[in-house]
Amino acid sequence: MNEQRLMIASDEGLYRLKWEYERERTSYEDILCFGTADMDYCSPQPVLDAMKRALDRGHLGYPMIPDSYYEAIHNWLLRTTGWNVDARCSVAQGAGIYMEAWIILQLLTKPQDAVTILTPVHFCYKEILKLNERKVIECPLELTEEGYHINFGRLEACLESGTRLLWLCNPHNPIGHAWKKEELKKITELCLKHKVYILSDDVYCGLLFPGAVYTPIASLSKEVSQYTVTLYSTSKTYNTAGLRHSFVITENPEIYKKYREFLTAISMEYGQNLMGIEATIAAFNECDGWLETLMEEISRKHQLLSEYFQKNMPGCRVIPSDSSYFAWIDLRSLKIRPQMLSHLIEQETHMLVENGYPLGKGGAGFVRLNLASPDNYLEDGAARLREFCLKHIR
Repeated sequence: MNEQRLMIASDEGLYRLKWEYERERTSYEDILCFGTADMDYCSPQPVLDAMKRALDRGHLGYPMIPDSYYEAIHNWLLRTTGWNVDARCSVAQGAGIYMEAWIILQLLTKPQDAVTILTPVHFCYKEILKLNERKVIECPLELTEEGYHINFGRLEACLESGTRLLWLCNPHNPIGHAWKKEELKKITELCLKHKVYILSDDVYCGLLFPGAVYTPIASLSKEVSQYTVTLYSTSKTYNTAGLRHSFVITENPEIYKKYREFLTAISMEYGQNLMGIEATIAAFNECDGWLETLMEEISRKHQLLSEYFQKNMPGCRVIPSDSSYFAWIDLRSLKIRPQMLSHLIEQETHMLVENGYPLGKGGAGFVRLNLASPDNYLEDGAARLREFCLKHIR
C-alpha cells in the first residue's frame, strides 16, 4: 500500500459551490465554509493521472465500459468488505446518487406509497420523496452519551404501517455512524418479515475512522440481497462529485433488468461518463494509502474539535462518530429557535454550517460541520463558534 500525500486545493481558478459561490452570495471576505459536503483536499493523484491519460488520448466520445471497471468494483468490495458480487451481472450506471434513488423509487414504489427513513438524515431524502408523491415515515434515531441507536420497536411499527421501502444511509449522514453488522441484521429481519425493500445509500462507505468497519447490508445473505439496491459513487470518498458518476448494485435480476430498461427509457443507457469510469477504476485500485491517510487526518480533527467543545463550551458537544468527514454538533442548549440556527451563525460569525432542522425529527438544535478543511480554518471556525455559543447559552 503506497502512502499518498493529501493536498489542499488552491483557490486559484476554482469556481466551487462550497467556497466561491458563498463568497459571492454573502460578500463576506472572511467567510468560512463548512456546509457543502465537499472536501477542500484535492482528489488523489492516481485519479487525476487516470483522467489526464484519458484527455491525452484525445477522444472524448461515447465510451465502452471496460472489463477493468467491473473488476475494480468487484475487487474493491471483496477486499474491503468480503462481499463477493458478480459485478458484470449486478452493477449498473448512474449520473449521481439521487438520480439513482429516484429511479429505484419509480421501480419499487408508486405515488402515495410509504417510505421509511431514519432521521435525522440528509434533507434530500424527504425532498425527493415528497416531490415524487411518496408518503414519508420518519423513524427518529435515539441519542445517548455514546451516540445514536435505532429503536427497533419503533422501526417495526414504521415498517408494519404500510411501508413499501426502507431508505437507509450507511454510513449515516449527518451523524457519521457506520451501522454495525448486528444492527443491520436486525434491520433485515424486520424488512424480510414485512416484505419491505431496502434502498441503501452507501456513498460515504469509504470514509471510516481507523478501526471502524463498513458492512453492506446486501452482503448479509442472499435473501437480503434480493430485497436490496445499494447506491455507490467515488464522489464523497475521493472528492469527485463534479463528475456526476455513480453506480447501483443489486443481485435481484428482475430489479436489475428493470433498472437498465429505465435507463434506456430516458436515453442514459448508451454511453457513460468517461471521466467517471476512469476515476472509479483508479480510486478503487490505487488509492487505499491516500484514503488511510485522509481518514487518520479526519479522525484527528474530529477528536480535537470534540475536546475543544468539551473544554470551552459547556452544554454543547460534538456527537461521537466513526465515519464520514462531518462533526454533528449538539447546540440545543442555546437560546435560539432551531429554524434560525445556521442563519444566525452565518450572520454573526461569517461561518457556514448545515442546519439540522430540515433533516427531520431529531435534527432540531444541531448543526453539521465539514471537517475536510485545513487546520487553520477549523481552528478559526471553532473559535468563532465558541464566541457564538457563549453569547447565546441559556
